[in-house]
Amino acid sequence: MKNTKIIFSILFGSAVIFSCKPNSEKKDEVNSVMHDSIVHDVDTPMMETDSLYLKGNELKVIPIKEVKDDALVVQKYLESRRFRKETETYIIDFCYPYLKEDVNPKFKLFNEYVKNDLLKLPEIERNIIESQELLCDTLNVKLTNEHRVADYKVFLQNEKELSVLFYLENHYTHTKSTYYTFKTVNFDMVNGKLLNFEDFFDTDDTQEALDIINMEISTSIRNGDMFYECFTVSKEDFENAKNDFVFKDNSIIFYFNDCVMCPAFVGTYEIEIPLERFKPILKKEIIEELGV
Repeated sequence: MKNTKIIFSILFGSAVIFSCKPNSEKKDEVNSVMHDSIVHDVDTPMMETDSLYLKGNELKVIPIKEVKDDALVVQKYLESRRFRKETETYIIDFCYPYLKEDVNPKFKLFNEYVKNDLLKLPEIERNIIESQELLCDTLNVKLTNEHRVADYKVFLQNEKELSVLFYLENHYTHTKSTYYTFKTVNFDMVNGKLLNFEDFFDTDDTQEALDIINMEISTSIRNGDMFYECFTVSKEDFENAKNDFVFKDNSIIFYFNDCVMCPAFVGTYEIEIPLERFKPILKKEIIEELGV
């Protein structure tokens, strides 16, 4: 598991990206965008990997792409923006949500967090270039394009809490597999506040929440609802992923990167648990707000 954690520390440092709807037009020239600029609604083609399929002997599908979210419900104050950069050695192509600050100035905190803490475009490019240079020196081979592409889903639990899931697809030059990572943002739209695990749960100790999650995983494996190759989540892994959850249809869905809960070839990344199961450790005001 230690090697896995090393992989993902490199992975997420170099890949927070989001993809938009495909365009059938072809583009031959290299599209280069400055680090500090964001391109809105760029009419550029999506690479074939936008399907979020793993090409090879095994076909791994990300079912999240087909999940219905609340994008239409929030379209009055949330719009999708796109950034794309293509060079001879790598492609970055993503969409990200933007909350309209003219609707509510408090949305600025959300937008700044997405841009400065999640996108980190200069860091993404720097890590890609450094990893390619290292591999080139080691393997003495010509590297093919690396792809960083992903998308997002948005869920509205009530008129106050907005949950956004970023799902990321990472194609690495030195591997044939595709690795997936996840990041979520829970935002209080009324007070303009980013919400973490501690804002919802009435304890600083994550062990109780982890016990509920692992019990659900074990039950799902035993009942055949989850592949037997999957395994319970370690405390260390959960500490790193405890903020990666969204609220949807009176449930909490926790998301875990490849190899944290299931092997990469399985393609299972989330565990959905009814809010009622967490009621003993949810804060009183959260229980009232969510109607648990």
